[in-house]
Amino acid sequence: MKINLFYISLLFFVSYNSNSQRISDIVDPFSSNTTLFKNSNQNKTALNKIEGSPYLIEEFRSASISGIAQKLMIRYNAFTDIIEVQNENKELFSLTKSNPFNNIEIVLIPNKIKLINYLAKGNAFFGYLFEIYNQENLALYRRDRITLKKGKEASNSYQVATETMYVKENVEYYISFKNETALQMVKNKKELEAIFPNHKQEIEIFLKNNNYSFKKEQDLIEIAKFITTLIIK
Repeated sequence: MKINLFYISLLFFVSYNSNSQRISDIVDPFSSNTTLFKNSNQNKTALNKIEGSPYLIEEFRSASISGIAQKLMIRYNAFTDIIEVQNENKELFSLTKSNPFNNIEIVLIPNKIKLINYLAKGNAFFGYLFEIYNQENLALYRRDRITLKKGKEASNSYQVATETMYVKENVEYYISFKNETALQMVKNKKELEAIFPNHKQEIEIFLKNNNYSFKKEQDLIEIAKFITTLIIK
């Protein structure tokens, strides 16, 4: 996924030192040690005019990131699909999307953020999803997405102008087997039976005995647990 030009100007990396945990420039922007991009503030004024927020949670929170020894203050931008990092000088950076920085745990947020490959409506992505279940080579993820709805000027006195705003889209769920590319979660009994044709009777009994919805997150977790039992048989 392309990184939004609103946010990036120069390539940086985190220089870890036992005496000074600070973010420093590098000479070679393509160094294998690169972990962060420096954010540009040139469009900050324009962005502030947009109603709503591109963040699920505005504040920066302490987080553990795989591949980085120190904890960082971060927040997730659901519009750009970028992990933003703030240093002690309140400067903003963006975590590069690459291994091993693919496992993120944020304080007070129950679900891990995972950087994975997934397919959405036929398009391949390498981005961040929230892991809501992981057991026995099966993982269930949630995609939280915010888009930009452009405003419209009133063409006449009978119309009302609308402002450009950030809009939170409906969440999407994805399932992955054995850490393979995640696919959109099944949406009904028919799709579930198509994946496990040899377990049709078990699926019918399970769904008949449980009034689970394929639209509710907690119910999807219970369905994922059931799928796990089919996999390990």
